[in-house]
Amino acid sequence: MAEPDDPLVINVVGRHKERENQDLQGEYHMIGMVHGRPAYRKPGTRTVIRYWPVADRWLIDREGVQESDICNAYAEQGGARHPAVEELVWRVWESQHRQHVRDPEFLVTAAPNTIQVLGRAAGKENWALNGEYKLIGLHQGKVAYQKAGKFKHAIRYWRVGDRWLIDLEGLRDVDICNAYADAQSTSYPGEIRLQWHIWDSTRQRHTLDSSLCTLVTPSVIEVVGRESPKENTAMNGSYHLVGLHAGQPAYMKTDGSGHAIRYWPREERWLIDLDGLRDTEICNAYAEAGGTGAHMHPGHLNLVWHVWETSRGRHLTDPAVRSFVAPHFVRVSGRDPYKENSTINGDYELVKIVEGKPAYKKADADHVIRFWPAEERWIIDLEAGFHGGDVANTFADAKGAENPGNSELLWYVWETSRGRHVPDEDVIADAVWLPPVDWSKVPGVSD
Repeated sequence: MAEPDDPLVINVVGRHKERENQDLQGEYHMIGMVHGRPAYRKPGTRTVIRYWPVADRWLIDREGVQESDICNAYAEQGGARHPAVEELVWRVWESQHRQHVRDPEFLVTAAPNTIQVLGRAAGKENWALNGEYKLIGLHQGKVAYQKAGKFKHAIRYWRVGDRWLIDLEGLRDVDICNAYADAQSTSYPGEIRLQWHIWDSTRQRHTLDSSLCTLVTPSVIEVVGRESPKENTAMNGSYHLVGLHAGQPAYMKTDGSGHAIRYWPREERWLIDLDGLRDTEICNAYAEAGGTGAHMHPGHLNLVWHVWETSRGRHLTDPAVRSFVAPHFVRVSGRDPYKENSTINGDYELVKIVEGKPAYKKADADHVIRFWPAEERWIIDLEAGFHGGDVANTFADAKGAENPGNSELLWYVWETSRGRHVPDEDVIADAVWLPPVDWSKVPGVSD
């Protein structure tokens, strides 16, 4: 049985992209217990991290859970209850050496995959600190984060001063930085309690900015399911992280409507408020926030929303309304245009929840991607839409993938000439997330 301290999600990072077995990197989710220790699987794959008691080792095995010591990477267990212990040293298989080779950069950690930095006013010195930072590995013995894309912006640890530094110049071994916070024994820099001091050129020193914070929360929350002719259908849509409100992350639409999701501490609720961020219990919909975990946010699929009904003069439960985190689009590509079912290619937009999972549809056709729980498959259906049962033009075994935008999935495409679905390794379904928001350009949003 899993212990309370066993992480549900762990991350593997640090393997150089040119080295063999670099594809072991990624997010792994707990799938159960193996030999009395938690086991983890990389969604969309068979790859697992499991305990092997015979040699007292943690193994990463792309062949799944099996009774064998054959693996792609291993670490001596060293008394670790789970594999996400940063002191473990991993050895990764390298064919040219015909053995597992020690890789000190290879890291298995329970630290979150992404950290949000927000609160620095737009246009103010060092406001470029704001944004999403992704876990990349270790630096000076602790996890480090960096923005994706062209920027080098990084969050790194400075051992001498026991501080977290945000450095727009990237990962380097100096104490020069644009912002710092005393680490206070934190294992990663996404703790909301950290106090950040920002470099001020006019004063030639770092000064406290109580508005800046680092936290672990999604950048976008999707809300779907409120249907006409019911009132408050405008609550549907994409809500982007805009800042903190009542000590918790707050989200807002980017269309200038002001529609927001905010926390109401007095009753411990998440509120959807079409009148924006304000300090009142009045709202269009609410959900009890209790039990949403250590990193509280309103994007948990299990939240139950109660929506205002004017005719009844109160909020009524609407089980169709769901808030969650998922890519807004899934882009399918790679099917040869001269082959059968080539029209699976294209962009599919998030529209609803089907069988407890996000479902997608092309804007100009009835082509959909949906989940089929009986066989745990993602299905692309070009004909029957969301009501086609297990009939599919294309399918992929989910293997724990919570949405179909997972490049690890292997898709099987129907070929009439062969009378069956045939695997096509060229078909890829990629997640397309909504881009970051420049709030200074959104009407009605103040810093």
